[in-house]
Order: sequence, then C-alpha cells, then structure tokens
Amino acid sequence: MPQRVLLRSHRIELIEKHSRFIGIGFPCQSLDAFKRHKADLEKEFPDASHITFTYKFFEQGQLQQRVSDDGEPSGTAGKPILMHIDGQNLINLVLFVVRYFGGIKLGAGGLVRAYGNTAKQFILEAPLEEHVPMVNLEVTLPYSEQNRLDYLARKHKVVIVDREFGENLRACLELPEAEKNGFLDNITPYLKK
Repeated sequence: MPQRVLLRSHRIELIEKHSRFIGIGFPCQSLDAFKRHKADLEKEFPDASHITFTYKFFEQGQLQQRVSDDGEPSGTAGKPILMHIDGQNLINLVLFVVRYFGGIKLGAGGLVRAYGNTAKQFILEAPLEEHVPMVNLEVTLPYSEQNRLDYLARKHKVVIVDREFGENLRACLELPEAEKNGFLDNITPYLKK
C-alpha cells in the first residue's frame, strides 16, 4: 500500500459508555507545527480529561514519531492510535484524541478499543491522498531557454518555486521524485555550465 497523507484538518466524535472521544487530525511535517496544534487544542479543550496523540512525519529527512497516553494507563491510547496510522500507511500527520470522561470506567481493554475505534473512524472519514515524494532542484539557464523550462515544468509536474534574474536565469524547482530523471534528461543539454 502506498503511503498516504492527510489533505487538511479533520475532526470526528464518538461516544463510548458516556465518554466523549474527539479525533482531531492535522497535516504535520515539523515538531514546531505539532507544538502549535497541541497548544491550540489545550486552549480549545481546557477541561478535557485527556488529550492523547500520535504523530508521524519526516522532518529534514528523519522520521519523527511519538505517542502519548496523557495520563491514561500506559499503552491504552497512543499505541492504538499509532496502530491504525501504521495500518493505513499514513505519514506527515498528527492525530489527537481528546477524551471527556463520562463517569463509567472503561478498563484497559475498553480504552484500547475506544481510542483505536476513534482513530479508525477518523481515518475512514478523513480526506486522504497518496503521498508523492518531492525533491528540490536548482537550475541555471540562458534567458533564451526560459520557454523550454516552462514547457518541461508542465510536462514533468515541476513547480517553479523561485526565479532569479541575474546574468542567467536561475530557478529553484520542486518536483515529484519519480519525474526527476526524465526532467534532468530533457533539461541538462540546455543548462548553463
């Protein structure tokens, strides 16, 4: 199964024996972004019993992954969430599950099921798409090749992030990793040495 990513923030809610479980996920690719989302949720739900989470993303090429039970018995919240994230091959996201205790203790097995079911339902309803690994390139061309660059950018799904006009045209590009070799084969004869 290809890796998938969350397109935008999403929220669901489940009730389990009067406890309220709110699954809230965000696309996330840095610890700073995770910390901002966590701080926002702590403000939004100041009276929640628990705000558990799992994040899994690549930051500067390194996998960052962490789970938190936030005071629930060890292994009953973060790990069941991670199990569903891994089972659906999701990356570059953080999934929080906010719990409001409803007065009935669920026990360890009940908590695992409740947190796992919240993650499962979140994933079923969330806007997901296949992850396309991207790479960055920088090219320098004579001005006479600007139209060629634009044409090849369209052909190879290249985003021209920045153009610098100096002695030559310098362009910073982002493109799908799978398009890199084809793009370079087509553009290399025209690059400024």
